[in-house]
Amino acid sequence: MNNIAKKLVSAMLALALLCTLAVLPAAYGAGTKFVVLGDSIPAGEGATSEAKGYARLIADEKGFDLKNHAVGGHKSGDLLELLEEDKDSILQDITDADIIVLNIGGNNLLGSNVITLVLRAVFLKDSSTVDPYIADLAVDFAEIVGQIRDLNQGRAKFIVQTLYNCMEGIPLVGDAYEMAVTKLNKVYADYLVANPGAYEIADIYSAYKGYDGLVFRDRLHPSDAGHARIAEVLTAMIDGAPLDLAFEVGCKPNFFKQIYIFFAAAYDYISYWLSQMSLLELIGKAFSFM
Repeated sequence: MNNIAKKLVSAMLALALLCTLAVLPAAYGAGTKFVVLGDSIPAGEGATSEAKGYARLIADEKGFDLKNHAVGGHKSGDLLELLEEDKDSILQDITDADIIVLNIGGNNLLGSNVITLVLRAVFLKDSSTVDPYIADLAVDFAEIVGQIRDLNQGRAKFIVQTLYNCMEGIPLVGDAYEMAVTKLNKVYADYLVANPGAYEIADIYSAYKGYDGLVFRDRLHPSDAGHARIAEVLTAMIDGAPLDLAFEVGCKPNFFKQIYIFFAAAYDYISYWLSQMSLLELIGKAFSFM
């Protein structure tokens, strides 16, 4: 083989190697800048300790440098304000991030008239009461994602989480929430259709489907097991080997089992909130959802 042929073969092999490396998933090791944004779920609420929140679980396992800017109770508009105020150098953290995880929208949903939602969904199969809140979320979400992308310029692996149905399995209420959560998760999917490659979706909705014990006693936040499940899903995505989250919808339990589930969940919910506040405060909280 003459020198020209050898050089040509070497060049082709080098090009092939570069192409192979280009499609390999990025390796994220110790020191990776890991930024988490959103509400109480990524903030770690529901976990029995800070170390058991899913962001911390991932950071500790992988040796990441975690910057958790999630704030309990935040709606999409609150996150936008946080970005504008640049508290705790959030903008610089986003700019420098290697991995960004965003979970926002659940509190937008809770801001709607929950009692009316449940009643209309149960008796009329109508979840339109959440539509104005979903519309506001869609506008805010587009702006949030746009700001993150402008700041980071596509350097980070950007992951957006879907929301699980925290009332799954509870008769009537679970079905109402299912309708609302489906609309909320569609916001993330629709944005990605209009903006291909903007981010990856972590399908936490499917990851929770059919599992028991993943929701904390307040029937809102992940339990320790729930945080571990989210960490499992996100870690697999970060490692470039996403989990197969396909699920099968099983048969609903019989009538008597449904009655038991309903009252057991109600007891758990009320007993938890009574441990956090007085009966009068709990009644006031209930009216705040009306």
